[in-house]
Amino acid sequence: MSDLRRVFEALQPFRPALLESAARLAAAAAPGREGEAEALARASLDRLFDHARDDDLEALVAQEAEAATRAAQEGRTTQLQRLAIQALSRAALPFLIQAHASRDELAEALLALDELSGRRLTALLAAQETELARRLAEAEDQAARAEERAVELSRANDGLRRSESRSQHRAEQIALLSSVVHRIAGILDPERLMEETARMIQARMGHSYVAVVVLDDEGVLVGRWAGKGGVSRRSAGRAQGPPAGLIGRALRKRAPQVVPDVHRDPDFHRDVPGTLSEMVVPLIELGEAIGALDFQSELPANFDLDDVVSAEVLAEFLVAAFRNARLHASGSRN
Repeated sequence: MSDLRRVFEALQPFRPALLESAARLAAAAAPGREGEAEALARASLDRLFDHARDDDLEALVAQEAEAATRAAQEGRTTQLQRLAIQALSRAALPFLIQAHASRDELAEALLALDELSGRRLTALLAAQETELARRLAEAEDQAARAEERAVELSRANDGLRRSESRSQHRAEQIALLSSVVHRIAGILDPERLMEETARMIQARMGHSYVAVVVLDDEGVLVGRWAGKGGVSRRSAGRAQGPPAGLIGRALRKRAPQVVPDVHRDPDFHRDVPGTLSEMVVPLIELGEAIGALDFQSELPANFDLDDVVSAEVLAEFLVAAFRNARLHASGSRN
């Protein structure tokens, strides 16, 4: 039995609730097209369960790629399909936590699900890029015969380069999630958990500053950070203070905060020289904000929707890891 088949067998008892959660997340991410997004998320997840039961997920990936090719040929995007795939990864985490008592089993299930999501997203992108490349070839042939088609050719080239850049960025995000989950799955010390997470994200993604902070019993933020050389903070260190700035806003709103130009945001706290853009994703447990992930970059507008989705998945895993650490500490004391 494949790892993915085991994952969906573990999720089968939670199938109705998982369908509702994934549909709700997809609808929330598609303003103006909520009904389409919700219906597509439900249908996509139902197909996943059916194909996983037959251990035939490769056929599903191929079918989705064919549908993406047809959409590209008809001039339609795969935005809703991508949202449905991303919604599954986010919605499945709490049910996987309930289904797996072992941290190793949970880590394996998360990795298997992340790899499946990555393959599905890559297949959609590859199908659209193939169609884009075909259109680009046609545009080049037409441009050779008509000078006025030069502008169209230039636009097609730009679109292809942007697609390649997004594909590479998504692959880096999937690799980051896999490596962080592998690294921290067995860590039961909260300080080391925060330090390893901050260090690995900063090293893999090259952000100027990454911090993992949590609220202590007195409502003070404590945590660990990692920074690159040349920004005054060169190695992992301890962060402490009251919730303020963009972190404080993310905790109050219990929602991600993405600022493409920090100098235009009155809540930006200037503690890392050279920061031009910032993303803060709260750690949410039982509806309450217990901490945050803080990313700062020397590049303007360096964080997009894919970054937010990846950070939210990582935040959910961190919340589960902190919960395991607390349970372990409580058990040790008893």
